[in-house]
Amino acid sequence: MRTQPHPALPQGYSRRDVIALVADVGRDIGLSTRLTDILTRMIGSTDQDAWVDPEKEPIFYGRQETFAQRLRISTRQLRSHEKSLQKHGLIQRRTLANGSRYGSAGLGLVLTPLIERFTEFLDIREARKAQFERMKQLKALRSVRLATFRDELARLSEDDQSSADVQAMIQERTTWPRTDTLLSLGEAQLSQHLDDATSLCTTLVEWIENHSDSSCEPEETFRSYIQEDINQIHSEECNAHVDKRSAGKPAHSKLIMSEPNGPDDCREKQLQAETEALQGLFSGYYGLSHAISLASEEFQMEMEARGGERPEYALVEAAAARVPHLGINITAWAAACDRMGRTKAAICILLLDANRDHAVNPVRNPGGALRGMIKAHNRGKLNIIGSLIGLHRRRGL
Repeated sequence: MRTQPHPALPQGYSRRDVIALVADVGRDIGLSTRLTDILTRMIGSTDQDAWVDPEKEPIFYGRQETFAQRLRISTRQLRSHEKSLQKHGLIQRRTLANGSRYGSAGLGLVLTPLIERFTEFLDIREARKAQFERMKQLKALRSVRLATFRDELARLSEDDQSSADVQAMIQERTTWPRTDTLLSLGEAQLSQHLDDATSLCTTLVEWIENHSDSSCEPEETFRSYIQEDINQIHSEECNAHVDKRSAGKPAHSKLIMSEPNGPDDCREKQLQAETEALQGLFSGYYGLSHAISLASEEFQMEMEARGGERPEYALVEAAAARVPHLGINITAWAAACDRMGRTKAAICILLLDANRDHAVNPVRNPGGALRGMIKAHNRGKLNIIGSLIGLHRRRGL
């Protein structure tokens, strides 16, 4: 007679959780799709209380002929699958010599090993999730490398782009795997590819710095990723009446330029003021470092890890590294970079990250908030400077 209690699931878990966990980690523990399906069906046919009651055991009593018919396979195939599950250490066979199973006698396929290995399977699932997050982070960083290569290439004149060295780098760039295939590479291969991509970008930057005859200006048809939001002033026709008075409003802070002298409904003046404010805040490393000082501790750690890179590139890469941790879809990050430019998109990530602990309106859905910022940018309503000022004041600076 048994004196020790049977193993039971940790508190808060049930048979349903076992089914979901086995279905999730089946491939990780060496099970085929068919074996995973058979095992989860077995679990679902057991007494649900047996998984949480130490006085009971989870045992599958189903007859082989009946169960094989449900699975639409032969009895011989089912016996083979049961032996495989037994070899994997997932079930124990407790039957009569002829294979008979009786519930009244406690004879059948014992699933207690699943309870004993439950925490092991939980760790496997968490490790896989962590690996997937690292893969997404590497993918986001690769998108930064790709844009960096394009930025640096656009600094070259046509003659420089035609040189043998640069053409060799361009050719190497064409061998990079497509973005939609990155997650299928595996962590080791993707990490190696990112190292190679970083090396290529570094080589291109060094080549440009060693050739003083490079134009260092983008080609006329090139769509800039970094400079477009900081250095480019958008020109719009001002159709306000010339007799209207100035808005006369004071500047929000010393961090930004004072408001324009023209009419308050002059779109050209508003755009110019916003552009000058961006230029004033991000001109040089001091302004950029001030914005970074407002970031979350995690964001600043990502910046410190990239201390040897150009500040604007380090900012973008730090933002890309934070994207997976914030639960932001990589497509939303790519859309933000495409619509706003990478620097402005990175500042949006910095703001969303920093405002997760906002006392009044914390950011609970960074992905949705980023898409909202993209829409606001498209309408010309996104106020990055105001958000930074608000964060500056909330930090008590």
